[in-house]
Amino acid sequence: MSSAVLETIMEEVKSLTAQERQRLLEAIEQEQRAELVRSVRGKYAHLGVSSEEVLQSKAEEIELEERRGKS
Repeated sequence: MSSAVLETIMEEVKSLTAQERQRLLEAIEQEQRAELVRSVRGKYAHLGVSSEEVLQSKAEEIELEERRGKS
């Protein structure tokens, strides 16, 4: 992105109301979170484990710990 384009964007942002700037910031933060989720998905895609399988495994671990605690 060129500096001229960036300067134009900055000038436009200055003309926004406080409420509009807040909504813009929220939209930017939401996009950043979405980008993080997309990057994590790609990073672990090769594992081949579904979220259901992970939850089932965790439930089994909890059950085992509870049984050990009662002994």
